[in-house]
Amino acid sequence: MPPVLDPSKSKVDGLAFLGLSLSRKSEEGHPDSVTRQTAFDLNEVQDRDYKYISATSDDGWLVGGGEPGPPRSYKLEAKDSAHVEIMRIGTYRPEWGGVSQEDIVRAINSGRILIPQVEVVPTDVVANPDTPPELEIRFDMDSIPDFDDTDAPLPVNWQLRFIHNQLFKFFEFPSRFCPGPFHSTILRKAEFRSREHKDAYFQMCDDAVAKWRSEGPKPLNNGGWDANGEPLQYPSEGGDNSGIYLFTDRNTVTHYFKPNFLPPYDTPEKREIIFNYLQEEWDEKASAWRYVGNTVDKALLMLRKRTSMDEDDADKEEE
Repeated sequence: MPPVLDPSKSKVDGLAFLGLSLSRKSEEGHPDSVTRQTAFDLNEVQDRDYKYISATSDDGWLVGGGEPGPPRSYKLEAKDSAHVEIMRIGTYRPEWGGVSQEDIVRAINSGRILIPQVEVVPTDVVANPDTPPELEIRFDMDSIPDFDDTDAPLPVNWQLRFIHNQLFKFFEFPSRFCPGPFHSTILRKAEFRSREHKDAYFQMCDDAVAKWRSEGPKPLNNGGWDANGEPLQYPSEGGDNSGIYLFTDRNTVTHYFKPNFLPPYDTPEKREIIFNYLQEEWDEKASAWRYVGNTVDKALLMLRKRTSMDEDDADKEEE
């Protein structure tokens, strides 16, 4: 069972989630694919000619435009469904362990969830532990922020954990989890022609990722697209349109949420907000928060908590 918050009350394993869309129409893919980003051409890490890969699931390639169908492809015809999950909702039925769509939309539109301008960069392409494996594009925050230096650059892809941690702290419902933060699946049940072909494929991917990383993080929604792929009615005047989406499933995007926590992110006030959420990460095995800051910060945090507890005990004694 997925590592949901409360397995005993999670009745149905649904597919609704909040996250990023990486879909992009391309000549190689399905003609009805919708473009929601042009920052990265994910065909650069695909093997549409099956030079390296001998077999896949019947879905074929999920990204880079999707599968065009016969006669160009004899996998299941499907539009590009590239995405990165930030919080799995499951279903919109609380009695099944989910949370209503209305509650999700209301909370985010209230401004209580801070959405930064999402600028990301792929950090790796990997095979997951499944047999045969899924191939995944990773969007890791590959370092811990320097909590002692507010002038130090923020790590790449910090926005994903920032949003994820807010959502996990705000929403508590049985089916909540995040599958393998943070990745986009590009292929399922990948079987390679040989070990040499596998090595050559991942070398191709390493080259593509190295190129993307050399160019630095980029905004995904760089064209001001709404959930349906049409231009936003009211795009940001400053071009800060790279927010998040609500999905009923990977093929169905229903809502777009624009950034409400805008750059720059180098002021003391904004760094304090960002660090507050980045200093912890969710441990899905323990179903608890785990501190990730440096030793000095951890000691200070423990001291503050101990002082707070002592003050609470003193107040109770006075009562």
